[in-house]
Amino acid sequence: MRNGARMSRTASRLPVAGGEWALLAALAACYPASLVLPAAWSREGGLLESLQVAVLGAGCMLALLACVRTRPARVAMLALWAAPVWLLLAGRELSWGRAWLQQPGGEAMAVAALWIGPLARLAAAALLGWLVFSAWRYRMLGPVRAAFARRVPWPCLFVLLAGAAGSTCAEGHMACHLDMAATSAQLFEELCELLAYGALVMTQHVVFTHQIPARLAPMIVHPVEEAR
Repeated sequence: MRNGARMSRTASRLPVAGGEWALLAALAACYPASLVLPAAWSREGGLLESLQVAVLGAGCMLALLACVRTRPARVAMLALWAAPVWLLLAGRELSWGRAWLQQPGGEAMAVAALWIGPLARLAAAALLGWLVFSAWRYRMLGPVRAAFARRVPWPCLFVLLAGAAGSTCAEGHMACHLDMAATSAQLFEELCELLAYGALVMTQHVVFTHQIPARLAPMIVHPVEEAR
């Protein structure tokens, strides 16, 4: 019992990763960057939105990889559960395919977008309902609590919440408004969302790799030592 308590106290003082400090620095740079970056970067299907989808796709791939590597540990179920969450977020960023279908000169694709959008939203709602039920049924928060018992990634969570709040304000929701030009506000919104997704990926990384107790996933935490 004493060894377990000592290990818990030691793990709670684990240092903050360099990537988390980089996220905080990028968050501080969002506002000034939105004043000077090209407005074309913020358009639908533009550079920032493409980067967001790339980050979300990377989060999905990392979740699937963690599922394969951590089996049969309980965290593998959480990783498998997280993969479709990333797909839902990517689908939202792509307007459920409308960003691809509504291209100039594509009359048939534009017509398809009229019925594919509602169908995709219905499928997304059904998937979201299944995710909520499975999270309750299989107690998905267990591995998260075990990981956060060692060290809560406060910088990642702060960037995640600040990015969501900044994006909401830039859109003018919740009685919040930024006193800046519309093009700059759009850039600020996309930058905040990009950083929020990056913080979410890093939080997932903390849960699936660094913060998983060794007794739950020895092949992941110490693969070299076990090979010996």
